[in-house]
Amino acid sequence: MASDQQALLAAIVESSRDAIISKDLNGTITSWNRGAQLVFGYTAEEMIGRSVRLLIPEERYSEEDVIISKIRSGERIDHYETIRRRKDGELIHVSLTISPIREPGGRIIGASKIARDVTESHRAAETQRLLMREVNHRSKNLLAVVEAMVRKTAATTPAHELVSRISQRLQALSSIQNLLIYGEWRGVDLRALVDAQLRHYPEGRVAAQGPAVMLQPPAAQALGLAIHELATNAARYGALSTPAGHVTVGWKIDRSSGQPRFEMEWREHGGPLVDEPKSTSFGTTILRRATSDALDGTVHAEYRRDGLRWHLSAPMSTVAV
Repeated sequence: MASDQQALLAAIVESSRDAIISKDLNGTITSWNRGAQLVFGYTAEEMIGRSVRLLIPEERYSEEDVIISKIRSGERIDHYETIRRRKDGELIHVSLTISPIREPGGRIIGASKIARDVTESHRAAETQRLLMREVNHRSKNLLAVVEAMVRKTAATTPAHELVSRISQRLQALSSIQNLLIYGEWRGVDLRALVDAQLRHYPEGRVAAQGPAVMLQPPAAQALGLAIHELATNAARYGALSTPAGHVTVGWKIDRSSGQPRFEMEWREHGGPLVDEPKSTSFGTTILRRATSDALDGTVHAEYRRDGLRWHLSAPMSTVAV
């Protein structure tokens, strides 16, 4: 009966995916299961009779001294997380449970160690920490944009229009954030960005065309807000405020000067004559300075008799992914 139980126990140990190792009080390995080979890469033949320090990075040798000291005093060590080295040199995170081995008379003669590879859980936790830091960073940036937007809008907008103007701008910013999230913050398709900002305007009144461009997140935010302001101004004062007016939005990549440049132009046709704004509102700040600053480019606006023309030129390196 006892032999059957020992055979069952040995089978369980051998089939475990955790490393189950025994060693004497000098740290010499006396048994090594298949799980230990999976975790550390060494076979039993390579490890039995050798020091367990082979698995321990040099700077952590003192840990083994502490472990052996505790085992000699009869202590058990539960779920001690540390770093060990595989045969291929890779450092892995392991969770150790170590118990004293006693001879029939009760004298401690060694230690039984169970080592579980927890590297993936550590990587997942680190990824989560990085993501949380990134979310925190982006949230702060977004809140800074919202704060500036609300403050500037409140300073330059009549009271009866204030709520609607802030709401419209927040909706524009929200649609940009939705595209960024959909693209997992890697980038935003420019055509999708333009369509999102212009979808509220009658079909046929706005035409957009240009090559496929995947925008960097900061560029997507800057261009999205600029297009929103251009469309809003056109609907209130420009080409989209009259039945016959229309707008064309076009962009291209200019490679003639060696370093590729992104060129975008907004043209209004058939609208009323619009004078250049005399004051600086949030909208004009976005269209004149914020967009050029964000993209390290230049912005030029012409208030022509046939309608507004707004042109942006910026290095592709600051615009595209």
